Amino acid sequence: MENKKLKIGIIAPPFTTVPPKGQGGTERIVYQMAEILTKRGHKVTLFGAGRCKTSARFLQIFKKTISERKIDTTFIESSRVLRLESVYIARVMEEVLKRKKEFDIIFNHMRGGYLFLPLANFLKVPVVSILHLPIFKELGELLLKYKSPNIVTISNNQRKVAPRINYLATVYNGVDLNEFRFCQKPKDYFLYVGAIGEHKNPKDAIMAVKRTRSKLILIGGKKREPYFSREIKPLIDNRQIKYLGEVSGKKRIRLFCQAKALLFPILWQEPFGLVMIEAMASGTPVIAYPNGAVREVVKDKQTGFIVKDVKEMARAIKEIDKIERKKCRERVERYFSVEKMVDGYENICKKLLKI
Repeated sequence: MENKKLKIGIIAPPFTTVPPKGQGGTERIVYQMAEILTKRGHKVTLFGAGRCKTSARFLQIFKKTISERKIDTTFIESSRVLRLESVYIARVMEEVLKRKKEFDIIFNHMRGGYLFLPLANFLKVPVVSILHLPIFKELGELLLKYKSPNIVTISNNQRKVAPRINYLATVYNGVDLNEFRFCQKPKDYFLYVGAIGEHKNPKDAIMAVKRTRSKLILIGGKKREPYFSREIKPLIDNRQIKYLGEVSGKKRIRLFCQAKALLFPILWQEPFGLVMIEAMASGTPVIAYPNGAVREVVKDKQTGFIVKDVKEMARAIKEIDKIERKKCRERVERYFSVEKMVDGYENICKKLLKI
């Protein structure tokens, strides 16, 4: 691949800018992919919404991202966000058809990217869809209809619902190790990062911390109601339990670095869990429930603890000093760097383009 420079299209979701100012794991992955592929000499075109900061050529599909539109469904239909996303996908399809000769390969990161499958059959350019969300029964049935759907998963666990699909590869998400510095000596608090919703289960993190009389900082801008007001807000005392809302930039990185551990008690089948590798890159171990891709990311008793309930999480909190923070960083360096991630996507180019 060193001598073969490719014309690569990358399609970002329309929800936030690339890179994201706050939350937006997929957009962060898209940004890193575009930057590194451009740095390696490929001619990269990024399809996106809003104002994107990228070294690649940028094709602006929407002038504003969906999150910038501040959609109030009081006076419009509740499906407006879904309809905007559908319009964005249609506009991207139009641009791809118009510019099909400009690309050797296209990587599609949109959550509705499978809508490209019928179109891809008519294009000579391979369209690779990266699935960032769980596969459900009906989606699995759709993908099975295509002999070579060029589907990439971001963990092996993600495939369990539909194991018979002819998957192209699994490419783990990566983190920029230059952005997250290693921290050997943490401060006296634990950290929860993510949406404040029942599927992410911050309540169990709070209850485990209360059992050990430790301190917990929660960060995350998406408050699911009525869950937040009913289950979480009454437990926030701003002494033992603090909620900072959405945090970004250097402050977010500092909170990862200085935490004794990241608590990740998810109840849903999360396809990857980017916050886990962001924590471990900082040297911060992870205490997590064994759902989704947790067992692929966390090495139990080496880079954290995999536990099954509040009682076991509390016990792991008390034993967190047994984890060598250096091993957390080393695991990310070996398996979850952005360079490793982009190597995976370059290998897909080699496979599909036979180079």
